[in-house]
Amino acid sequence: MIEQSHSNIRILVAESFELVRLGLRSLFENHTSIRLVAETSQLDDLFSLAEQHKPDIILMDLLLSGNNYVEHIIQLLHTCPQSKILAFSHHNNEQTHLQTFRSGAVGVISKNNSTDLLLKAIVAIHTGHIWFDRNITKLLWQAQFDSDPAAEIKPHTDNSTSQQPRLSDSERHIAHLACKGLSAKEIGAQLFVTEKTVRNQLSVIYRKIGVKKQIELCLKAPLYNYFKESHLIGTFSPKNS
Repeated sequence: MIEQSHSNIRILVAESFELVRLGLRSLFENHTSIRLVAETSQLDDLFSLAEQHKPDIILMDLLLSGNNYVEHIIQLLHTCPQSKILAFSHHNNEQTHLQTFRSGAVGVISKNNSTDLLLKAIVAIHTGHIWFDRNITKLLWQAQFDSDPAAEIKPHTDNSTSQQPRLSDSERHIAHLACKGLSAKEIGAQLFVTEKTVRNQLSVIYRKIGVKKQIELCLKAPLYNYFKESHLIGTFSPKNS
């Protein structure tokens, strides 16, 4: 267990490999706004440490859960609902990443990425954003089309417009901002309305589009012409190219 002070973001690391944990420990020790409060390589310890420390962010190696990562993410968020989970992934499996988001994680980052990008992801998630890099975005987007090919709107067909959910102008505006990665609070500030109003409208939008979360709205957005301007690729994370 590691304790430091004078930091803003409290992070718990659950990582299978010792060398990776050592590297992360060194990275966070030298960072001015991230404090490593605990680390583990054991799944059982993860739940007890999360409950004990109540970290802001849990950096969770998906290998730690084997094939039960969905169940364990849900259980972890139930144990520690105030924490946000950033999944540490070792491969580019679109189904794994899609299920990871749907189970409640707010970010996925590949172990092949740089330390600078990892730090950016942690800060972004802590400020209320969802994170995935461009490569993962492409995988998730393609998976959305593959899983629902009939939903894709084909140009120059008579029934294309009828397939689109009918959103008001204000709902389209909010949906567009949500697809850029803005939180309800940030959208409210930009539109001069309350956060509660935005959340209520997002609930209506989700119901019309047929999704449950902001991440799924982003994945669904390219299916509808009026979301074209949201530029799905890369909008949920800072530029990493």
